Amino acid sequence: MPYLARTHQLNKSLLYHIFNRSNSRVEIFHDIEDYQYFIGLLVDYSENHKFSIYHWVLMPNHYHLLLEIDEPERISSVMAGLARSYVYYHHKKHRSSGHLWQGRFKSQAIQKEFYLLSCGRYIERNPVKASMVDIAERYPYSSAAYYVFGNDDGLTVEDPLFGTFGNQSNHRRQKYKE
Repeated sequence: MPYLARTHQLNKSLLYHIFNRSNSRVEIFHDIEDYQYFIGLLVDYSENHKFSIYHWVLMPNHYHLLLEIDEPERISSVMAGLARSYVYYHHKKHRSSGHLWQGRFKSQAIQKEFYLLSCGRYIERNPVKASMVDIAERYPYSSAAYYVFGNDDGLTVEDPLFGTFGNQSNHRRQKYKE
């Protein structure tokens, strides 16, 4: 049975929590180069398709993105292109074949005022929950270090609510960490 096109209801929010997992939960990011390649794809796609990524994490077998896009109806085609690009790279590099992703990506609309920061924390704490690091900002493949240390990763766009943590950047970072 063919997939039906996703439809996005008109929503005050243009923010989406997007995530996908590998097929059979196998590792899809095997080394630093794999993570960096996917991050590079995210940078290219966000620039070319005009969306902002506020929070993100790449785990060995899945990813989470919290993004804002002006035209939600384009999410499906953008995410499909991103997935295809990584599959092509992965199959070529690792001499693999078949389905890499468990299925189509999942997306949840997020209301900026109510859930943006909470969802961002959830995303960035994935490596802590998986016992990969003791604190989120130590995990190299997420936006946590951007908010806690001010490290520019070339991908993260500052969360619009981050400014509510204070007037000075060091104060905001400390409050965010807490």
